[in-house]
Amino acid sequence: MTYASLMVYVDDEADNVARIGFGRDLAAIFDATLIGVSVSEPEPPLVDAYVAGGMAGEILTLRRDQADGELAAAKTRFLEALKDTGIAHEWRAETGYPASCVTHQARAADLILVGRDAGRSPYRAPDAGDLIMNVGRPVLVAPPRASAAPIDGVALVAWKEGREAQRAVQAALPLLKQAREVKVIEICASTDAAAAAARVADVAAWLQRHGIAAESEARVRDERPAGDRILALVEQTGANLIVAGAWGHSRMREWVLGGVTQALLNRSPSWLLLSH
Repeated sequence: MTYASLMVYVDDEADNVARIGFGRDLAAIFDATLIGVSVSEPEPPLVDAYVAGGMAGEILTLRRDQADGELAAAKTRFLEALKDTGIAHEWRAETGYPASCVTHQARAADLILVGRDAGRSPYRAPDAGDLIMNVGRPVLVAPPRASAAPIDGVALVAWKEGREAQRAVQAALPLLKQAREVKVIEICASTDAAAAAARVADVAAWLQRHGIAAESEARVRDERPAGDRILALVEQTGANLIVAGAWGHSRMREWVLGGVTQALLNRSPSWLLLSH
């Protein structure tokens, strides 16, 4: 299994140039086509239509022109980054709501690369969580201060029994084959330790059959939330890639009570490959 096509979201955030570069590096490794995509929705005027009168239409036209300018600038950044690389590439741009448009455009790619900055405008870039919930492809989320693509390092598989984790590990196989070490970890209750150890041993053995040197370990839950335990393991191991299923519980439940997916999206210093 490999990636034949990668899609990278292009915007004007601070990490954008690096994100395109990471997509370019991965495309070179996998001999894949890199598809750049950008979407911009003209923001509705923040004025009272009754007060502004005819000016509301002028403001909306101005916003549309601004959106077109943002898409043109994004295309220039993408093409400049791919210039003289020999990497097959395509460009796609739309005017519309980013999360919805990228969800549909994802049909053309094996893996979607996006940024994570919570300050992004929903009119200019898709929210990573929204995209993961709706897209039919795995999503690779770049941390705000990524310094390299997630290869040739330690990969941490945060296992939780269920469809989501199975899909995420399957989707991550090409990246895991590029890792120096792969650790499959499950955070479990003390009463479930033996069963958890058997589960992660199965996952590690499956990865080994794919030529990946994987180790497994079940760790008994302590007073810390599971997300904090995983982030602590990332710090201890120096992992530059986390692979996990997203929202095994409902997303609303995690927003209210907290959960692993939300903790990783909010605070992970490493790349995240997530699949729902």
